[in-house]
Amino acid sequence: MPGVTPRLTERLAYSVDEVAQITGLSRDLLYDQMRTGRLGYIKVGRRRVITRRHLDAFFARAAS
Repeated sequence: MPGVTPRLTERLAYSVDEVAQITGLSRDLLYDQMRTGRLGYIKVGRRRVITRRHLDAFFARAAS
């Protein structure tokens, strides 16, 4: 879209499958990290949705 900054067009949330594809991490690892509380998520109905903020926090903790 002309005139729209890239930050505004980023998605705010992703499915577990999308996060696995984007990061290269396995679904099993992501579910394990969510189960242990290391990776935050929100539930929308029966789905688990991982927000951009959850991903940023997860990788910030992993890097330290």
